Amino acid sequence: MNATRAVAPSSRRHDGSVWGHPRQLWMLLGVTVGLSFGFYGFRSFIAPYIAQNFFAQLGVSAAQRHADLLGSGLLALMYATPIIGGYVADKILGETRSLAISLWLCALALLLMALPTLVGFEIGMALFALASGLGIPLTVLIGRNYAKEDPRRDGGYTLYYLAINVGSFVAPIVCADVVGSHWGYRWGFVAAAVGMAGAAVLFHWRRHKLDPLLPRGDYLHGPKATLWVLLAIAVLMYPTALLLAFPQLLRGAMYALMGLLVLYFVASCARRRDRVQTQRYLALLLLFVGLVVFWALSLQGVTSLNFLARDYVDAPWDFSWFQSANPFYILLLAPFLAMLWPWLERRGRDPSTPRKFGIGVVLVALSYGVLVYAIDHLRNGNGHISWWPLMLCYLLQTLGELALSPIGYALVGQLAAPEEASLAMGGWFFGVAIAYQLAGWIATLTTSMSGTTAITGIDDYAHVYTKVFAWGLGVGLVFLLAAPWIRKLMHGVH
Repeated sequence: MNATRAVAPSSRRHDGSVWGHPRQLWMLLGVTVGLSFGFYGFRSFIAPYIAQNFFAQLGVSAAQRHADLLGSGLLALMYATPIIGGYVADKILGETRSLAISLWLCALALLLMALPTLVGFEIGMALFALASGLGIPLTVLIGRNYAKEDPRRDGGYTLYYLAINVGSFVAPIVCADVVGSHWGYRWGFVAAAVGMAGAAVLFHWRRHKLDPLLPRGDYLHGPKATLWVLLAIAVLMYPTALLLAFPQLLRGAMYALMGLLVLYFVASCARRRDRVQTQRYLALLLLFVGLVVFWALSLQGVTSLNFLARDYVDAPWDFSWFQSANPFYILLLAPFLAMLWPWLERRGRDPSTPRKFGIGVVLVALSYGVLVYAIDHLRNGNGHISWWPLMLCYLLQTLGELALSPIGYALVGQLAAPEEASLAMGGWFFGVAIAYQLAGWIATLTTSMSGTTAITGIDDYAHVYTKVFAWGLGVGLVFLLAAPWIRKLMHGVH
């Protein structure tokens, strides 16, 4: 007791901060770890689980195609629903109540996804997608701990990024390997639900401490607002499950919504008649294309790369451990990249944002070149490849992510008109949703059809990854060459 009393004050400042940051930030970081654990826990095995448990009777390859589309559909919806969830949080529930409801419903959804029937599983997926949209205030609440000019703000968001990756590093090992591979992947969903419920309990316990930080809003106060939102989610669950069950319909709906967003901004530019803002939106649209291409290729880790690891990669560990490679590399390399960009900037050599997008796409393309070379030249006697080409593939993808992803969200706020910044940010999130859809479609190409029989083999992966390598490299080089022109369109935004 005495030792604790002697040490504790050294980590706390007189203004209530802990280790140099507001005390409530650490609670939110704990929530972030639990939420990340729940999401990345089931994401690490969802496609193989769907194939094995619900479509195995169709044959191995056909089951894989269905799993790729269904799994990527869920993840796409997760990134689409924040457009609506952000509005509900801002106008109806308030930020803390919206996040609390999101965490509890996500935990319930994971338990539903553990049900043995396909209908129950799809209902659970639908609930998870809808509830995830309400969780968007977490990112905002991180920033509310700081004044606008507080120099610690960037450090707080860096800690937030690290908390996400701590949860995503541990989750596949626990949910997929320790629990799923030993007791069945259904129990992996339960393990993920425990992590999500832990985040919900922590936030429920400490959320009142955030009240002084929140802006005053015209919300529907009291239980009535919560009841209406829960009722709306209940009504939407079945239609959402139908969208998931029919991937072509979901894809059409998402592309239609994306088209409407583009038309809105075109009309906005025409009404505003501001040449600078119009050109900035054009630059944002071009970078949006780069974002979608990057994530459509990188997110193969959830689908086709996961099946490749399971079926054709020899490793001294369970295939699900490869899902921890990306967060491991981020935790290892992010501090060095964070120092590299300022070091280059001081020397006048920091790449512009369009060039960083080009670098990111080139790196993710090269990652598939590594796999193609390994499949063509480094196969062992049983037709498999070793573990290190896949680890090198994930390393290149992570370097590409660190070059491209952290700057994207800040860029939206700089390029969008102030009165449309929230909608533009929702559209940027929606780009990841589109990328998940494309990733699922690309993954289905790794299975070939002969007559009525689906056939898959390691050569199918090489064939598709060769095209991915070529197209990705081409897009990346175009961005590198066009970077000076795109930068001019940005009018001073670096």
